[in-house]
Amino acid sequence: MKIYVVGSSKNKFLPLDNIRKKFFIDQKHEGDNIDFLNPWYCELTGLYYLWKHCDDDIVGLEHYRRYFVNDRNKLLSESEIRKLLETNDVIVCDKNRGIQNYPLKQALLERIKVNDLNSFMNNIDDFYKDCFNFYLEKSTYKCPYNMIICKKSVLDEWCKFIFSNVNILNEQKVFNDKNKRFAGFISEFLLYGFLLINKYRIVKCPIRFVK
Repeated sequence: MKIYVVGSSKNKFLPLDNIRKKFFIDQKHEGDNIDFLNPWYCELTGLYYLWKHCDDDIVGLEHYRRYFVNDRNKLLSESEIRKLLETNDVIVCDKNRGIQNYPLKQALLERIKVNDLNSFMNNIDDFYKDCFNFYLEKSTYKCPYNMIICKKSVLDEWCKFIFSNVNILNEQKVFNDKNKRFAGFISEFLLYGFLLINKYRIVKCPIRFVK
């Protein structure tokens, strides 16, 4: 089991256990990486590296100021995670952090431009396009900060989908100085919809916010 905790080398992290590892966005990484895309991909640079370089059966992504915790506000342990994933495929954060007060599409368009969203939607297949459009119009829940703990097979499928589609936009030179964090926002708002569409078993856990 391996969980990357994303932050910069200047950030303060909570003391980490043996299943958690710091991933610094301001340092170069060996092998297959997308470090240079961090201004647009945000936490996804860590997710990509986890996907490409980790073979553990269970993997996850947390944030240096946000961690999955149990009902005692302690970091989820390996045994607790394995217990949860005996009957589920994915752990995401509970509604107290993930819920919006209005439909996701409205919230997303407060963060990115409608033309950028349309560019992404036009690159995905019609099935996902229809499902995501419905999800963004009707749902008020997202997976904040791209945080997730799941079976590696689930992460593989999500990463194949999200990176193949946002990378097309990079190749089309859609990314620019005016839409930084674009890919990170897209992923944050669509991850839960992807999990629902593919009928993964989902459990929600609280997260601890560190000031």
